[in-house]
Formats: sequence, structure tokens, C-alpha cells
Amino acid sequence: MEPIIVGLLGITHPHASARVRALREIEGVEVVAAADDDARLAYFTEKYGLEARTVDGVLQDERINAVMVHSKSRDMVPHALRALDAGKSVVVEKPGGGTAEDLLRLRRAEAEAKPGQVVQVGYNVRLAQSVSRAKELIEQGLIGEVVTVSARGAALVGEHETQHLNQPADMGGVLWILGCHMIDSLVRMFGAPESVNARVHKSPKLSGDSSREDSAAVLLNYPDKSMTFNFDGHDHLEWFESSRISVYGTRGMIELGILPQKLRVYVDEDRGGYPAGWTEWTQSHFTPPFARTEANKFSELPELENISNFHPEMRGWVDSIRTGAPVVAPVSDALTVARIVDACYRSEKERGASIDVEAGA
Repeated sequence: MEPIIVGLLGITHPHASARVRALREIEGVEVVAAADDDARLAYFTEKYGLEARTVDGVLQDERINAVMVHSKSRDMVPHALRALDAGKSVVVEKPGGGTAEDLLRLRRAEAEAKPGQVVQVGYNVRLAQSVSRAKELIEQGLIGEVVTVSARGAALVGEHETQHLNQPADMGGVLWILGCHMIDSLVRMFGAPESVNARVHKSPKLSGDSSREDSAAVLLNYPDKSMTFNFDGHDHLEWFESSRISVYGTRGMIELGILPQKLRVYVDEDRGGYPAGWTEWTQSHFTPPFARTEANKFSELPELENISNFHPEMRGWVDSIRTGAPVVAPVSDALTVARIVDACYRSEKERGASIDVEAGA
């Protein structure tokens, strides 16, 4: 079994600790060092038993063969490119950069990577069991031909005012940094739309001039189905608790939730192991809460307690490095998500006009 020795570039994203914890549960994987110019690096490395180093100190260590990037969005692709040049495999926190152009740079760098180097973007909601199972059932034709899809996403109330979601170099705010998760799940299930129509706005009662609130209503236009996505940044529930995807077909429907994971299946007659009517599955309600209760001292956002979706993500990354298995969250999909969000912002500037989603690398 090939040993995987991991270093971190950037620690101020709350997902940094979640991935460290998930990786340490995999046999033959060590997480040994982290680098960041933020003063909170010392706290993070002490808490998680890592060596505090410079970026060069991580990249020049020949023992480290894999790197996780958890920096500010604008620095994600520069860090990833340096790691690839140093011969490391990489996982880059979502959305993978600050702009669609960043993701295009990452995609082109991936195409030029050395054999065996793996590049993965940190989209793990797509790996929720509810999403994966719904995708399988749709592809098996359980509910017939898909006609309509409706999706909902939200961020925790107050997050739209944080520095994390208001970085000047980012092409947008909450829709880009957090709404991307649900858009990515739609891309995984249905591929890319041809175009979008979108309205993206702020509520003057809830957001000041400095906030990128990004409440959005989006039409994703496919040639054979209707799809809508709505998103806002004022959810009082646990993160992802109100996130939903509903899929309506000619012979049934599927509803899925993210946390706790839920799946409701309706079929018009006994088929595929499902009896006519509704079948419901819900993950145990005794799952850990989304966020830890104690204050997070290395990020302004809560440190995660529920890391259930990080386990398949990190196992997938390690399997791809060791065996060449398909990447579970490829850069090509992250680029598609970036182009969709970019098209949403451009559509808003044209008062909801239809904007084509660019294809290809």
C-alpha cells in the first residue's frame, strides 16, 4: 500500500480540520505539516499535531506526495500549480479559485500534470449517499423520463457578512462560495445546462453595501427538462438541513436531502425493488450536528462536527492516487460550476437575460 504523506497550504478555511480528521482514519495516510502566513497557524498545528512550516517548506519536502489547499480563494490556484510543479497530487477546497478563469487555469494545469498526479476539487456534498443513490435510480430509469427538477440551497444566517464570503478578488459572494455545492450536485446528476437565466439580489433590509448576499433565483436550461434553483443566505436551520433536490419523472419522483441525508421515492407501480407509492429513507437523526459548539480559533466560521461527506471525499482522493481510480470531484465539473455561476452574475446584469454556459477546456 503506497503511503500518502500530506501537507496543507492554508488553514483558515474551516474545512481544513475536517479533511485532516477524515484522512487520519485511512490506513497508510499521514498528515504532517501545514503552512500559512496567518498568525493562527500555530494554534491550528498545535491542535492537530502538525509541523508549522513555510509554503516552500511543505513543497520542497520530498516525503510529502499530496497537498491540500485551504487558502483564500484567490490563492487556491497559485498554490495548486506550485504543488503540481513540485510533483504532488492536490485537493483544492471548493470552489477551487476566485473566478471561472482560475478554474480554467487549474483544468489546463491538470491536463499537463505528470502521470499519477491527481487533482481534485473539494466538492463533497455530491458524495452524500442520498445524492449518489438518487443519481443511480434516475439513470436506471426508475421514475421514467425526467421532466422537471427543483433545487433549494441556503447558507447560515449571518454568514453573508463574514470576511470569508466578501473577498474582493472573488467573482461573487454567497452564491459562488456556498451555493456552488448544490449547483455541483446538479451537475453531477444531470450534467451542464446549455444556458441560464438568473436574478441575483440583496435585500436592503438584511444586507449593507459591503455584503455580497447573493439571494438567487436561477433557471438552468436543458434541451429535455426544466430545472430551477433558488438560494439565499438567511437560513436558521443547520447547514444543508433545508437543502433539497426534487426530481419529477413520467413514472414517479425522487426527493433528496443533504443533512441529515434523506431519500423519498415514489413510483406508480412496483418496480426496481420499490413498491408502488412512497418509500422513505432517513439517515439516523442522531448524527453529529453540523458545527462544533466551541469557538473556532483558526477561522471566523464554525469548525465542523459532522464530517460524514468528507469520508468518501478523502477515500476517493487516496484511492485515485493509489490505484488510478476516477476522481470523485474532477476539475472539469468544478469548471462547469464556475461557468454556471459566472453566467448567473452576467444574467443578473442583463436583468435575467439568457446567458450561454461555455463548454470545453
